[in-house]
Amino acid sequence: MKFLKYLKIGYSVLFVMLFSSGLAREVQVFDFDWRFALGDHEQVNTAGYSDNRWRLLDLPHDWSIEGEYDESHPGGIAMGFLPAGIGWYRKTFDYDSEWDGKLVSIEFDGVYMNSDVWINGKHLGKRPYGYISFGYDLTPYLKPGQNVIAVRVDNKKVPSGRWYTGSGIYRSTRLTITDPVRVEKWGHYITSERSEKTGIRTVTVETSIRNESEKTRKLTVETNVFSPSGTLVASSSEQVKLQSGERKVLDPRVELKKPDLWSPDSPALYVAETRIIEKGKQRDAYETRFGIRDFEFHADMGFSLNGIPTKLKGVCMHHDAGPLGAAVPFDVLRQRLQLLKDMGCNAIRTSHNPFAPEFYDMCDEMGFLVMDEAFDGWGKPKAAHDYGHYFDEWWERDLEDFIKRDRNHPSVIIWSIGNEVHGYTKEWQKRLVDFVKDLDPTRPVTQGRGYAGPHIDIAGFNGHGEFRGTFEKYRKDFPERTIIGTEITHTLQTRGVYRTKTWYRVRDNPAPWEIGKKFSSIEDRVYKIPDLSEEEVFVDEPRQYDSSYDNSIVRIGVRDEWMRVLDNDYYTGNFRWTAFDYIGESFGWPARTANFGIIDLAGIPKDHYYLYQSLWSDEPMAHILPHWTHPGKEGIEIPVVGYTNGDTAELFLNGESLGVQAVDQRKDTVWMVPYESGSLRLVSRKDGKTVAVTSVRTAKSAKSVTLALDKEIVRANRKDVVRVDIEICDAKGNCVPLADNRVEVAISGPGRLIGVENGDILDLDPHKVSSRKAFRGKLVAFVQAGDVEGAIDLVVSGEGLKSQRASITVVSEEPAAFEVTRNYN
Repeated sequence: MKFLKYLKIGYSVLFVMLFSSGLAREVQVFDFDWRFALGDHEQVNTAGYSDNRWRLLDLPHDWSIEGEYDESHPGGIAMGFLPAGIGWYRKTFDYDSEWDGKLVSIEFDGVYMNSDVWINGKHLGKRPYGYISFGYDLTPYLKPGQNVIAVRVDNKKVPSGRWYTGSGIYRSTRLTITDPVRVEKWGHYITSERSEKTGIRTVTVETSIRNESEKTRKLTVETNVFSPSGTLVASSSEQVKLQSGERKVLDPRVELKKPDLWSPDSPALYVAETRIIEKGKQRDAYETRFGIRDFEFHADMGFSLNGIPTKLKGVCMHHDAGPLGAAVPFDVLRQRLQLLKDMGCNAIRTSHNPFAPEFYDMCDEMGFLVMDEAFDGWGKPKAAHDYGHYFDEWWERDLEDFIKRDRNHPSVIIWSIGNEVHGYTKEWQKRLVDFVKDLDPTRPVTQGRGYAGPHIDIAGFNGHGEFRGTFEKYRKDFPERTIIGTEITHTLQTRGVYRTKTWYRVRDNPAPWEIGKKFSSIEDRVYKIPDLSEEEVFVDEPRQYDSSYDNSIVRIGVRDEWMRVLDNDYYTGNFRWTAFDYIGESFGWPARTANFGIIDLAGIPKDHYYLYQSLWSDEPMAHILPHWTHPGKEGIEIPVVGYTNGDTAELFLNGESLGVQAVDQRKDTVWMVPYESGSLRLVSRKDGKTVAVTSVRTAKSAKSVTLALDKEIVRANRKDVVRVDIEICDAKGNCVPLADNRVEVAISGPGRLIGVENGDILDLDPHKVSSRKAFRGKLVAFVQAGDVEGAIDLVVSGEGLKSQRASITVVSEEPAAFEVTRNYN
């Protein structure tokens, strides 16, 4: 009988396929109760060292985000002016007698960077690359009683990346306990092939098994495939003889007659299970989720999935999450992905490095197509102290681990071997492409700005692809090449900030006085966006902030770029820079970032979120910008923009219609409205029927705060996180769009405050404190559950504001509904 296979993320002990007769494979979460000390220390790696005075904490942990912003920090604009350094982690754990005769390994999902690991004083190894998953065998060095893991993390030489990297053991860790006869780490490679004649799908579950016992073993290896509903749909069995120390690769095949196909709209997931049985006793049980789908990239017709032409509605992401830095809890990552899903996004590029394993599991579940990127650059460093210094020695090891870890995810459809790689040779490109294809020939390979290389499958265009005529010229020169926008487009917005005059980043676009020197007109180079008014309406906004109309751009705006995607079959789609604002790559002190994101550092959508939603989503929606609180502008015409995916839109001011406008593909719907206080209401219709309505209202002075929690019940697992959205409101509950009141967030009970953020790129308050100003009327707090039942009491207050209280219930942890299978070993 098949045991419960999927357990919810966050369990203190997580079993992957437990019983047939005896324990087969055990995976223990190893994130709790580590000791941490910042700085370098002597003798720390020895078992007798006393760490009693060190800080006690749980993983994931990023010490950089706990620091203060300072212009003098050596990481500079790349690190967003946050600190780096050296840190040590230690964890003491007891040997379990159940491990006798077993193999015990430790797995790290990511340590940034230059990690060294010891067990009981024995050095296990070093991994320079901060984004790769890795592990070590502990078995030879374990002893009865207490054992000590020590990890040194060296991120002292910065910048070690071109963006905020974080520092520390910022992803999860596990202990894996197996029989000496076992499926190897990342031991499945699952592919499928469809018969054109019968339509039957043959699934091959290539399986690597190893015998690390001291004698020859005669084994039965069973392969089972379970449907998305958990039903056994196919199986096979074979007899295998393994000598001591021998490794074999099996390739059992099973047939599925009418499989459910995986797609973003229907992310059907199967499970392949390998069981190793000896004399009726189960020695190992290993599972991997996979999906069945067909896709093609065609030079003329673009991308198709399961035979359906599909445009990639993509975004680029960095790995940090605002106030949480690089240590992103599962709940926060899922919430961020859900925001993108609701926007209509169907594709994500992991720019410019491997992400945490749970990211790919969530993409499999939720239905995202992934461009999985291995490196930013290669052997030539792009930041002063980045991975380029280690590339020549480590790239093969790291790239192999990366491909083997991720190649069973149906969400992953493209491998990217680099981004804007400078100084590379064609021979190096061929070397990496061939290496990837030896491990996985089923997916194409690209690069960010990789169109110049002859060995990649898909021409990837970054910013250069935003200039007029670039694609047309490339297609003329290389008609056989598929084109994709690996990093297109770049626009900038600050939530709640508006300007009516179009702005271009001058370093990419000619200023007016350059016209006539290099270009006959600005239109020769960029896609010109008309001003919304002859004179600037909003003259008082700080220059460091960017307009949330679609008129603050680098080279091409959102609408013009998406029209290129729709108008050209050969253009497969794009990955916009970026989904979220991220720390680092600042334009200079005191800005901690450049605000390219559709969603800000707090995870609050900007107006562009709704523009993309109107272009990408089929779910009825409507959105108005700007806000409607503009004292002193009475009678001045303000451009009011309506975003909707209906076919008509009607705007009302204080109940009076300002006219109906047809909504075209560009979603370019604007009314010039003389300002008067009151309310604006936008009605979206399709085929004459109202499908969405939204409104904004003039706010008075700030009187109170309102709270919105994304959940009110969490588990006592020290993992679950509640997002708390906080708004500053007037007496009638209207958000005050210019409010910047300082707010205090107080927590009591079995939980802790792990971050507060307002999205203001110029606000340099630290993140791990309870007080912060609102920005444009809003901020967000994150509360993490403890390990006991009870109620977390949350009180949010501010000077001159009526405080608000909320309660979060913490319940005991029980096996619950399926969320994510964590089989990373």
